[in-house]
Amino acid sequence: MKKFCDGNIERFIRNEYYDLLAPLSPTERFAKKFDLMLSLLRPELRENDEFFGWLIFDEKCEIDRLFPDEELPEALQKAEEKMLSFGTRSKVDRGHTLINYEKILKFGLSHYEKEIERELAITPNDPMLLAMQSTLSSVRSLIQRTLSFLDEQIALTEPQEKPKKLQTIKHSLATVPFSPARDFRDALQSIWIIHFLTPLAENAWYSISLGRFDQYVYPYYQASLANGMTRAEAKKMLRQFYELLNSYADGACLLNIGGEEYNELSELIVECQKEFSLPGPILAARITEHTPDRIWEMLVDEKLFSMGQPTFYGEDACVRALMEKGVPEDKAKQFANSSCMGIGLAGEEFDSMWGCVFSVSAALETALNGGAFVTRELPWRIPNIREKITTLDELYEAFEASATYLLDFALPTYLSLAKHSEETTPDCFVSLLTENCIKERRDRISGAPYHNVTVECMGMVNVSDGICAMDQLVFREKKYTLSEIHSALKNNFDGSEDLRQELLACPKFGQDSVADEYAIRVAEILQKIIRRHSEGRVHFCPSLHTLKSNIRYGSEWGAGYDGRSAGTPLAKNGGSSNFARSVRPTSLVLSASKLPQHKFFGGQPIDVSFSADTVREHKKELAALISTYLQRGGLQFQVNAASSKTLRAAYENPEQYSHLIVRVGGFSLYFNTLPDNAKLEFIERFEKEGT
Repeated sequence: MKKFCDGNIERFIRNEYYDLLAPLSPTERFAKKFDLMLSLLRPELRENDEFFGWLIFDEKCEIDRLFPDEELPEALQKAEEKMLSFGTRSKVDRGHTLINYEKILKFGLSHYEKEIERELAITPNDPMLLAMQSTLSSVRSLIQRTLSFLDEQIALTEPQEKPKKLQTIKHSLATVPFSPARDFRDALQSIWIIHFLTPLAENAWYSISLGRFDQYVYPYYQASLANGMTRAEAKKMLRQFYELLNSYADGACLLNIGGEEYNELSELIVECQKEFSLPGPILAARITEHTPDRIWEMLVDEKLFSMGQPTFYGEDACVRALMEKGVPEDKAKQFANSSCMGIGLAGEEFDSMWGCVFSVSAALETALNGGAFVTRELPWRIPNIREKITTLDELYEAFEASATYLLDFALPTYLSLAKHSEETTPDCFVSLLTENCIKERRDRISGAPYHNVTVECMGMVNVSDGICAMDQLVFREKKYTLSEIHSALKNNFDGSEDLRQELLACPKFGQDSVADEYAIRVAEILQKIIRRHSEGRVHFCPSLHTLKSNIRYGSEWGAGYDGRSAGTPLAKNGGSSNFARSVRPTSLVLSASKLPQHKFFGGQPIDVSFSADTVREHKKELAALISTYLQRGGLQFQVNAASSKTLRAAYENPEQYSHLIVRVGGFSLYFNTLPDNAKLEFIERFEKEGT
């Protein structure tokens, strides 16, 4: 599906209006840039529209251009280079936003306007407040321009044919999003306008969550039903809403359903998901031990699973994870999920979901090699690492020391990047919608009650499997020395295939074996080091979430102690390595549920695939499997139900499978849009699982 608005608009504005924008202060620049973007959007009306939604920008611009004050200082550039040398990246990730739509529907944007006015009465010249006020004026101008466009459309229609629907659409847009919503149409109209503007302001076109949609929209749905709206009419409105969500670049929009209760709107949404067969939004099905059988019957469905839908979340496990972060229990129970495994509080957070991707492999290599790297040559080494490792306890001690050294460099670097981002590229629109930010006159990076920095522990499962193999083959059986292992890794097992096969034959995480104990120990070490950096509003959140980045990071790293060849994918999410996967998903469920998931509150989904026949014929068993995982503390369970044969055929004949959808991570997309290496990783994983 063509995307009608994406990052092109930001690039276009920067290039077309560079001389105008460059001399402005960062807050003035944001306000002007935002106003220019809204002025360039072209409204469009389609025959079957139920509310206004189509805002088009179809210029193309591929040139990324920074303003002088946005350039990173030399010290930060060097810090980034050092992190890259040990396979780690850090960035300020402005996506994965969770707006408090419930508050906007209840009070409208005029509530925020009045709050800004009150604060300006105290400090009339505050630059952040003035920029916030300006952005809301720009939104008002966009609404007025669109209302004029609707008047033109009405005038073009013959009087006897003048559609009542156009008047209804205009009436709704004249009310929301600045005034409170009155009914279901108003609610969808208001949500869509804000949802559309959020990534435009952030210039981060992914994972803009709709939060607990079925809960906060339900009162408006009920009001419309009471006033004569039919279920079929509601479905037509949802159809347009889904098409709009899939028309712009946010392919990972998440919509929560359920939790303590599923209502009539929840069930309509599931019905729509099956009927519309679109990649987005992703459904987050929130599960408790009391989730009724009729809901399981709806959710465990071969058509839904074939689209990678829904994602299952453990309600109690998510609350526990937030409480582990320090959120009070009553507030934690109000959480909502955003895609890519975010567990958050609507309108109260800045979520830097890819704040740091830490290469755990670097910590193991240096731990086993006296602080020096094995598969890459670097002009520095980690100090004070034991030169000779002879026992498992010594290895864990060295691993913790290496990981501490590397993270003690990476995580403070993130904080410096965040400070630079806030100072040079503030987002005055989303910040004004975030708690505290108007009163504190700050960007949400420092103004939000919670600044969450997800630390992705890339390759953690491969490392724990490698430690298991070293314990067995080097420390206990003494079949090999570490020198022999290191020589094999440097040569990518060339001439050492027998050794590689022995490494592969050692127990692996995901097999419900002794290997799980090593993964638990590694996870406990990492979460302790990571969380030690949290302070005040900033929370560093341990995570085992990869999307398809396990392919990229695997391609950049050498051979592993688990028998993994250089350049091949690392383990995906909180699951096992592909070469350790089996046709028994129960083993993976048992292994993953042993991990201290609540301490990895940045998220750790597992991915399981089933054949369509299995889903059709074993609904109760699959429901029991998923429920067991979530009740054992699992946070997120992701599904796919395409066969490996179908995927192979789609890889070889893409033109015949243009509508094949797969679940990638926090989102689903058309299989044909994946790069070849990601397609092949899917095929390998599904073949191992016997689907």
